[in-house]
Amino acid sequence: MSAAIICPRCGGGDCITPAEEVLESIASMYAACQSCAPDPQISKQLPFHQLDQPFRNVDDAAMRCQNCGKRHLDIVIAHVLKILVREGLRARDAALSNVGTPMITIGYPVPFPPRLGRDMLILVMDAIDKVTAEMLVDEVYEVKGVIERKGEPGQPVGILDADSAPHTYNLLAGCDLRGDVVSSAFGELCIYKTQSDTHIEFSRADSDKTRVLESLYYQRKVKGTVLDGCCGAGTLGLVAVLAGAREVILNDAFLPAVKNTILNIKANASILGLDPEPELHTDPSKLPLIADTGTPRLVATAHGAGASGPIDISVYHGDLADLAEVIDRCDLCMVDAFIGVSTDRFVQAWKERAGMVVTI
Repeated sequence: MSAAIICPRCGGGDCITPAEEVLESIASMYAACQSCAPDPQISKQLPFHQLDQPFRNVDDAAMRCQNCGKRHLDIVIAHVLKILVREGLRARDAALSNVGTPMITIGYPVPFPPRLGRDMLILVMDAIDKVTAEMLVDEVYEVKGVIERKGEPGQPVGILDADSAPHTYNLLAGCDLRGDVVSSAFGELCIYKTQSDTHIEFSRADSDKTRVLESLYYQRKVKGTVLDGCCGAGTLGLVAVLAGAREVILNDAFLPAVKNTILNIKANASILGLDPEPELHTDPSKLPLIADTGTPRLVATAHGAGASGPIDISVYHGDLADLAEVIDRCDLCMVDAFIGVSTDRFVQAWKERAGMVVTI
């Protein structure tokens, strides 16, 4: 049995399941067992004080399946709402829809209302304080972590570019490490992220950026050396390995993205055909939150052997334009910046060094 991957957020050994094990169990992960009660009939818009008494008085043991130990998502949210009303953070006329954004800890397009067990839910909430957040983690078996949303609705989490201040949410209680199943024509991965400092992307069967990568593959552009220049958690670059890229360079100016990328190399190593442990060249704890102007730092490398030959992965912390002074050549440079952010500087820096530059 391989050693547990330690969670970068809480230090535990149970937060990160290797991707191949996730994919083996995902179909039944949120399913009701034969002993589960039917789906409860709760309106998400009905005021709390008008809910039927069992839903207003729900506690941690109420309506939990005695066989599988899971509860329906709506029951869990009703339990959370009861605590919020009790603590004065929601009015009696608040509804389930006023609680916040529920995020299952392994996201994928669940075709039915999920049933949840221990630590299977992270809540992103407005109007929440640390004391009450800790109550939710302590009192609600299914809640793994509580995140306070900051900024304007729709404002992305992370950095727009290396010159911008980071926008992050606040992790108030528990752990916010979660994953999303990423599907492609080449296979599936599980991409983990520390969600309070990483842009939220809901797992979908048809992702826009994955579709772009698939199109490039069918044009025979995903080969040789592929650069994922604003890699975030590493999604595009690691899917490119599945697509047959022999060398992948992953780069981001935001340190949490670099850390998540290294974590995802570990979590998906078996599927990608990589050695289980990347080699660290720079201690991430000694790097700045946002990369300094100048030469990007090589943080980690990983190696392996896929069906088509050797695989080499490099992870850098730096500005993408500066990276052009370090990497002599790549066959494909992918630039996945936030919507509205100009990529002209990156395209200009790479137009002579890349066989093709694609903005996503």
